[in-house]
Amino acid sequence: MANINFDEIKRSATGVADRAMKKTNEVTNLVKLKLAVKSSEGKLSSVYEEIGRLFYTAERSGEDCTSDIAAFIMKADKLKADIASYTKQIAKLRNIRICESCGNEIDQNVNFCPVCGAKQETLVEVAPEVEVTAEECAEDAAECVTDAFEEAKDKAEEFFANIADTVSEKAEDAAEKAEEIAEDAADKVEEVVSDLTDDKE
Repeated sequence: MANINFDEIKRSATGVADRAMKKTNEVTNLVKLKLAVKSSEGKLSSVYEEIGRLFYTAERSGEDCTSDIAAFIMKADKLKADIASYTKQIAKLRNIRICESCGNEIDQNVNFCPVCGAKQETLVEVAPEVEVTAEECAEDAAECVTDAFEEAKDKAEEFFANIADTVSEKAEDAAEKAEEIAEDAADKVEEVVSDLTDDKE
């Protein structure tokens, strides 16, 4: 009967369990990072809209919105930096890298981008990130859904407000035209009455 090496079996089982745990952590981190990118992109879109609104307000009313615009520009820069950081971390987890010059996904071991030819920086190993829980992922997902809902709600309100403004303008135009027609009709009646009066005299 062959000898069974229980120590070898134990080491093998431990290795499989460790690899499975590492893979689970990688997948969890990847999901969290993708959710973070989605959330930051939604916030960045809202910031851009606010900057545009402030520029429009300043142009139309002459109000000085410089400080508010500067504050939102700083928020936009911070969000863009966050997105770039998340994207790099996602690429690292996928064993690829993002070319700093053209933004294409390339092999992490190349020294020059095969797309644009730009020299790539040497990758620096960073400490592994803190493991995240499923609850944290769920919270991030809920935040993304909430942000998306709020953005959709704002756009719907803006859409219907624009429709209301258009309907109001059309109604005003119609009322003005009706008033003009009524005035013209009254003038015609006066002319006819005047002509009839002149004929009788």
